[in-house]
Amino acid sequence: MRAIVKQGRSVRACRVPVPEPGPGEVLIRVEAAGICRTDIYVAQGKLPCADPLILGHEFAGVVASCGSDIHSFAPGDRVAAMPVIPCGACVRCTGGMPECCPNHQFLGVSRHGAFAEYVAVPAQVVHQLPPSLSFRQGAYTEPVCASLAVLKASIKPGDSGLIHGENRIAELTKRVLSTAGFPAVRTQRLGQSLPQETDAYDFIIETQPSSPAFDEMIRAVRPGGRIILKSRPAAPVAIDLAAAVRKEVIFESVSYGTFPESLEFLTRHDLADLLGQTHPLEDFVDIFATDRAGENLKSFLSPGAGDADPGISTPSTFTSTDSAKPGIPVTAPCG
Repeated sequence: MRAIVKQGRSVRACRVPVPEPGPGEVLIRVEAAGICRTDIYVAQGKLPCADPLILGHEFAGVVASCGSDIHSFAPGDRVAAMPVIPCGACVRCTGGMPECCPNHQFLGVSRHGAFAEYVAVPAQVVHQLPPSLSFRQGAYTEPVCASLAVLKASIKPGDSGLIHGENRIAELTKRVLSTAGFPAVRTQRLGQSLPQETDAYDFIIETQPSSPAFDEMIRAVRPGGRIILKSRPAAPVAIDLAAAVRKEVIFESVSYGTFPESLEFLTRHDLADLLGQTHPLEDFVDIFATDRAGENLKSFLSPGAGDADPGISTPSTFTSTDSAKPGIPVTAPCG
């Protein structure tokens, strides 16, 4: 099958064997796979990952086959999958929040992902795709799941709020809040703060964490207000703790909502204007570069299950550092 594989310091489009679904697993033919910051961070070597590794984690597709012990899915089922593979034994997992398992594996980071024609995943993270949703909408379920997490924070509709950042995640989060009764929340780009934007908000949600961004947010939030953390930066971010302590700022982190409620959200709300173009798998180099430059619309790769041959490999413009670690084999080399 065709796949985008990170191996050593290179990322290439090449052919590797189709995975076999093991016990408890489902083999899915990928129809649409979204591109996000995490994929690009891994490609650049900014996030530690298995080596070699098939990239990609936001996807939807069709069940191709199932492990012998799987009876909840059948070939031909339209599905989407949560990329967080929970441990199943921690407090979060046993408490009904497997999406927030702190001991999880992650598709496209610690195990093979979805920038390929096929991906094998545990059945426990696979969900039937509602008939009204397209494969692209299904592939967008994970970002929705991440944005729905803000509703777990200790904020209420009457609060004055700000989403710090002006990108697709900020816009998605704004819409999530609007549907929950937060009509006054607005978005603001880094550096746009006005002089009077001091002690102005009950809560601020970060979407692009950086030291300058946190300086602005600490200044703009009211004393005793909240800064909601939801991003997963590739490296630690410095925060002026003295400034935060002076104002007794409360930092509250959120990870994910639930995958089923995210699918249900997509059936009720039209987010088509946040979805960008779909591209062939082999165009990943240009698409990665474009997504790195701007985040207005979600881009997708469509591996399909065709016989297009990209050749032995297509070299990437991305290189990795020493962050790769030995991990999962792809069985065959990428050339």
